[in-house]
Amino acid sequence: MPPEKRRGSPRAGLALAVEFLTVVPVGPRHVRVQEAASSEGTPDMARALPWFPLVGALLGLALIGLDWVLSFVFPPGIRAVALLAFDALVTGMLHLDGFADCCDALLGTQTVERRLEILRDSRVGAYGVFGGALLLIARFAALTALFGSPRVLALLIAPVLGRWGMVYAVTRYPYARAAGAGTPFRSRGIARLTLAGVAMLVLVVASAVAVGSRGLGIGPTCALAALLLVAALVVLLGWLAWASRRLGGGLTGDTYGAACVLVELAVLVLAPPLTMVALRLAGG
Repeated sequence: MPPEKRRGSPRAGLALAVEFLTVVPVGPRHVRVQEAASSEGTPDMARALPWFPLVGALLGLALIGLDWVLSFVFPPGIRAVALLAFDALVTGMLHLDGFADCCDALLGTQTVERRLEILRDSRVGAYGVFGGALLLIARFAALTALFGSPRVLALLIAPVLGRWGMVYAVTRYPYARAAGAGTPFRSRGIARLTLAGVAMLVLVVASAVAVGSRGLGIGPTCALAALLLVAALVVLLGWLAWASRRLGGGLTGDTYGAACVLVELAVLVLAPPLTMVALRLAGG
């Protein structure tokens, strides 16, 4: 098969999504994302977008498996630290770094030009350090407060919703500059957003049914998944609207990563209180 055909296959899109969102190499001839960002193969990067929710689901399953194994030995606090470390290492801290950069750029400066300049800078300032630390503390507190079926559901769908949030940001907002880490994925294609949205909904519903059949019940668990989906959308839309205004109407790769971690945090933090709401709505 010609190289151009192979690069455009769905399998190649999935492999590229895995390589971009994690540190896991896919196959002996896996694609180097940083090289593709400056090559003629940028359309291949856009083909990876519909696969983002599936990569999130795989990460969620890995987190659930690790949490289950550790539950035989360690208390919730130690498990929470292990999950945070695992998530950071597997993703190469890509999204956490983006969030820290956004804290520096969007909170501490007054002009769009200066904000974009700071987003290019690899160094982390005071706002970034404080924001990153606060984010990790909040995730740790959320993980120690989650138990049972809500914990399993939140661990599974938080990465799914977070990666779908990145797809939405890429497809619905213009890129804030001509070049950067996010340009290989720049796409206005509604088809990719639709495919990713369908994948996200299927994964969320399937996970709710699977988890609910062994825990809260299918009805309350599906209600909880729906409430978490709405909450995640509110956080996502609020963040993207604010960040785009701060950057003159566009977004950058760092804001995509920040969107992912903020959506994940919203799911983890809101899962316990929304569980009570879901039980009432479902009559449980």
